[in-house]
Amino acid sequence: MIDGETKVHCLFGFPVAHSLSPIIFNNTFDKLGLSRTYIPFSVTPKNLTGAVEAARTLGFEGFNVTMPHKTNIIETLNKLDKTSEDVGSVNTVSKTTEGLVGYNTDGEGSIRAIKAHGLDPKDSCVLVLGAGGAARSVVQALSKENAEITILSRDPHQARKIADATRSRSRVSHGGLTKSGFETSAKNVQLVVNATPIQTISLLGGLNSEPSKLPTGLWVFDLAYDHSPDPLPPGVRRISGLEMLVQQAALSFEIWLGKPAPFQLMRSILVQHVAGDWK
Repeated sequence: MIDGETKVHCLFGFPVAHSLSPIIFNNTFDKLGLSRTYIPFSVTPKNLTGAVEAARTLGFEGFNVTMPHKTNIIETLNKLDKTSEDVGSVNTVSKTTEGLVGYNTDGEGSIRAIKAHGLDPKDSCVLVLGAGGAARSVVQALSKENAEITILSRDPHQARKIADATRSRSRVSHGGLTKSGFETSAKNVQLVVNATPIQTISLLGGLNSEPSKLPTGLWVFDLAYDHSPDPLPPGVRRISGLEMLVQQAALSFEIWLGKPAPFQLMRSILVQHVAGDWK
């Protein structure tokens, strides 16, 4: 029951109607007997500062941040952790004695999702599509695994900025997201991480390429989960964005509550909601 003692968490994004985070968190809080609630708020870019100030004034315990606010929210916060500072992007905010502190779990969530599907990114060759905040986070996390990374973006300048900013032993190259660029790069990698809003097969169509250009044995990881997944060619395996979602939810839980998340409970809640395991 929600009362005057209930701690409030929320999601700021635009849009947010597709989000499954409220399903995960509210059911988890309920099953654990925690007096907490999680509410999605559709916040336009011009209202972001006001929304953060409202969360601060009302004493919200913490909140998640999704597109298109992951970068602009930084100027409204009191402090950033090292990861969010390095990538220039925030997706989790917690109320602390130092004020509102920003974190980024995109990179760690992606690595956990990859490993959960049985692929070890260590020393792998990875193709990352896109050059937004999620791509920056994923590249940084993969670089710590010593992966060899190629970044392709419709804006090659942005891809180069990510490559130049990656501090690691990894070899990171960059280029334009074109038909020839994709087809050449995909031949030599074990994993494609698609950090664009368009699923990989649909993206290939927009490049006038064919799904048959994806080599057998390749793993495809579409970070976006708000659409039904496009069918993949035979022999091409999928890492589900739903796995990343629940991994990130667990990381947020740990940031907000300061204790280990009940990961299997959270995952089972999402599996039940989508009526089947994605692995």
